[in-house]
Amino acid sequence: MNKSIKNILFSVLIASILASCSTTKLNPQKTFLVKNELEIDDSRLDEYDINGLIRQKPNRKFLVFRIHTGVYNMGASMKDRTSIKEDKIRKKIQKKKERRPDKYINEQKELAKANRGLRNWLMNTIGEEPVFLDTILTKQSNKQIDLYCKKNGFFNAQVSDSVKYFKKNKKAKVKYKIIAGQPYTINKIDFISSDPNIEKFINERNKQSLIKVGNIYSEDILDKERSRINDELKNNGYYAFSKSYIRYEADSTLGNNTINLKLIVNRPYETVNGKTEFVNHKVYKINKLFAITDYSVLDSKNESYDTLAYVKHSKKRISQDTLFLLSKGKSRIKPKVIARKTFIKPKQVFSLKQTNKTQEELSNLNIFKYINIRFVADSSTNKNDKTNKLDAYIELNQTTVNSINVEVEATNSSGNLGTAGNLVYKNKNLFRGAELFNFRIRGGLELQQTIFEKNYDIINGLPFNSAEISTEAGIKAPLNNNLFVQSSRSMMNYSLGFNYQLRPDYERYISHAKVMLEWKESPEGIVQAYKQINLVRIIPDSLFAARIAQFSKKIRYSYEDHFIPGFGLTYTRRDQPLRKNKSHTFQKYAFEQAGFFYWIGNGFNNAKEGEIYKVLGINYSQYFKIDIDFRYYKPWLNQTTFVQRVFIGIGFPYGNSVLMPFEKSYSASGSNDIRAWKYRALGPGSHASTDFFDKSGDISLVLNTEYRFPIFSWFNGALFVDAGNVWLKNSSEEFPGGEFLLKKFYKQIGIGTGFGLRLDFSFFVFRIDAAFPLRDPALPENKWIEFNKLFKRTNLNFGIGYPF
Repeated sequence: MNKSIKNILFSVLIASILASCSTTKLNPQKTFLVKNELEIDDSRLDEYDINGLIRQKPNRKFLVFRIHTGVYNMGASMKDRTSIKEDKIRKKIQKKKERRPDKYINEQKELAKANRGLRNWLMNTIGEEPVFLDTILTKQSNKQIDLYCKKNGFFNAQVSDSVKYFKKNKKAKVKYKIIAGQPYTINKIDFISSDPNIEKFINERNKQSLIKVGNIYSEDILDKERSRINDELKNNGYYAFSKSYIRYEADSTLGNNTINLKLIVNRPYETVNGKTEFVNHKVYKINKLFAITDYSVLDSKNESYDTLAYVKHSKKRISQDTLFLLSKGKSRIKPKVIARKTFIKPKQVFSLKQTNKTQEELSNLNIFKYINIRFVADSSTNKNDKTNKLDAYIELNQTTVNSINVEVEATNSSGNLGTAGNLVYKNKNLFRGAELFNFRIRGGLELQQTIFEKNYDIINGLPFNSAEISTEAGIKAPLNNNLFVQSSRSMMNYSLGFNYQLRPDYERYISHAKVMLEWKESPEGIVQAYKQINLVRIIPDSLFAARIAQFSKKIRYSYEDHFIPGFGLTYTRRDQPLRKNKSHTFQKYAFEQAGFFYWIGNGFNNAKEGEIYKVLGINYSQYFKIDIDFRYYKPWLNQTTFVQRVFIGIGFPYGNSVLMPFEKSYSASGSNDIRAWKYRALGPGSHASTDFFDKSGDISLVLNTEYRFPIFSWFNGALFVDAGNVWLKNSSEEFPGGEFLLKKFYKQIGIGTGFGLRLDFSFFVFRIDAAFPLRDPALPENKWIEFNKLFKRTNLNFGIGYPF
């Protein structure tokens, strides 16, 4: 492995050097652009934005080499046979026309085949055309940067460019220099309108303005302020208002680099009886609310519907809470489901915010493929009623409710290869209340390592020794409690499942049931509170039972029947960056406990001290568990991203449990954690073992750093470093060195590094990571691995999706 990798790296190096030379040799009259340099003397100008204005970008690098350019040159140096292929295709087309003059031939499609072949594939798929210096584009970039500075208040900025040539004028570096000067700041802002109601409305809310006295002038901020005022007015009944009514007047002649601003809101005009005059903006109220549950864009304006008046509170007659449901027959969804997700209310002023929230909440039900809300001015207004009224129409078209999918998959669990199949049935509207019903049957075969050395059993002549079959049913339903419905998206989840596992050493039966409340407390945050029970029953074979009996209680505990009555609370937050280049974070905090309330119950039952507490004759687990998962994503130039992750998990087994239950214990290794070790093969602590027991712990610490970059098209790469380990809460004879000690734990950190390839097909990502350990805490003295032994311990990881 070591020799092969060295040969590959050496070949890449040689190819890259040759590619760099061939760029200038193939184009002797042109100058290769190798670098743009940007010098700004004021950090208040955004370097990322200015870089985006530069018209010419140097070719991408892979590490320090321009491999894409080299591949392009490789293809360009080959003989171009495109014209020859086109001539042959034209002749074939002509012959086909002579034989079948009545048959249509797509000539453009046929001629496109001439572009196939290794040369064009290298140049257009993997390769990247060399970027040669164009001084006209350099000057255009200069002008764009100068305009950007002025739009951001630096009216006196001086932008210059210079080109540095080297290697006999075959290569060039362009430098853009910005001397920003003193920026212009806002001295005064006035909000003015000839519509007194609008002027009063804006001035009452001027504290919310994004334009602040003393801030640097920015056209971007001015535009955002226009949008803010537009949204505020639309949320308060001004249905017909638009940003086009808002304009600015700026006076920069005051001196001292200051500007006086006037924000002016114009009035609309109307033409009545041939006379055009300006009028005040109108405030609209919702008159009637309709929901068409089986709308089609093909329906005519005079389409006939059955009408059902639904009142939110059944004791009331038709009132301001009334929702009129229109359908061509019996509605396939209950009226109350639509009513609870509708925030547009009759007799209230029009609100863009409530309209958007209605559309979002209806979309979150996942049962409509088409949702549109339109408003129609009410033409039946009483002449004595000066109120402007709107009828609201919610147009809905339901998606396909039932689906059955068959899935076949290859599996790689902890490095154990296998195959599995799934049969999945879904119903998105089980009881006409937007309840999502899932039923899944899964079966799989796998080749697993046995805990004690013995020959693998073969299942019916197949190269597998483990089998698994499971079934699970679940319902996900919108929550009907108004406390949650009116404030956020909320769901109730109910699931019930059974899993049977046949392993070389034992059979395992796992039954579980779970009830979970989930609600969205903000656009970025989701809260989950759940109650679950897990029942695990293990039947060991005779050899395994005899061997496991020789070990301590702690080892045997992982292979005993147990019952886990748990309660948990999870908060997940994912920031949504407004711009692609802005950093963002992912945070997840989880708490789980098991057995505490049963333990209290045993206390009331006068259970004997020191005995193992049981439920239905089975030991139940007791523990507390806290997890913290924090991730930081920092986008860089050229579609690269720097990602860091910190995971801390602390489990506290007590009472009945001497260790965390196997299903709830921590592993720091595997394809999503420390990739230089197989799953559950690292730790605990500095413990070194040659047996095949899974290595797990009560405490976990994992640190990941990953640099992600594009290679070509859907093919991406990553360089990474992982560190961490797992530990036990208490000391153990079977795992010496596995106990967590504050003065020792940092000396027991395992470190690995590697390289990954990601095939990003948009709808899913297939991942291969090759990693090897740099520092192994299980080594007796010097934990660092010698360089000539690194690649011998390379560990391959396969996965779906990104690791974090």
